[in-house]
Amino acid sequence: MKISQKIIDYSIWYYIKYYPSPRKLSFKLKNKFWPDSEKWQKYWGITDEEINFIINNKLKNIIQEEEVIKSKIESYKNKWKSKLYIKQKMFERMENKNLSEKYLFDIFWENWELENLEKELLKQKYNKNMTFKEKQKIFGKILRKGYDYNEIKKLT
Repeated sequence: MKISQKIIDYSIWYYIKYYPSPRKLSFKLKNKFWPDSEKWQKYWGITDEEINFIINNKLKNIIQEEEVIKSKIESYKNKWKSKLYIKQKMFERMENKNLSEKYLFDIFWENWELENLEKELLKQKYNKNMTFKEKQKIFGKILRKGYDYNEIKKLT
């Protein structure tokens, strides 16, 4: 199997710059060097087998999927993002679902979501004497941040 060194260099550069999941890296390489693309004529394209070879052999010492997932979840948590929001972002990044679920479960304790929601309500200056329209506006803001409606109702 002969793979152009430019393709290997590009995959290493792309991984180091963006830290994509292996699935997303594979997707990017297919888009860039697949037979339909303009780069294909220059570098002779790439097949699924070659992409797997690059990810499993050439990048195996570089790819640290678990550490990337863990650090992304931690950074979202430190920004006070909800569990649902983080789960959605991990899905968008095409991360390994089992690893994401495992770290979400490890990092989030049971009452974290409620404590975070209480802080969000205080930040929005919520009180029980507000008009229906004002409450609805605050609920909308909080729901867009990924919180569960039933949990908001419990606290209010």
